[in-house]
Amino acid sequence: MIKHYFVGEKLRAGSDVFNYLIVPAIGMILTLWLWTSLSPRTLIVGLIWLSIGVIYLAWLTRGFRRATPMLDLKE
Repeated sequence: MIKHYFVGEKLRAGSDVFNYLIVPAIGMILTLWLWTSLSPRTLIVGLIWLSIGVIYLAWLTRGFRRATPMLDLKE
């Protein structure tokens, strides 16, 4: 978001700086803080879970050659 809006689109008005630079930067800092605060076992379990998800997505998309499935919530 920072790269696209703040750097690429050059949205730098008062509210744009807050929305496209400060808020995403705070989110990034909090995420990094959370990741560094986790125990090594938790990180390993999370990486295993991520790997399973990527493998499943690769299987669904036939090696990423098809579009990703879309969730349809219409009933």
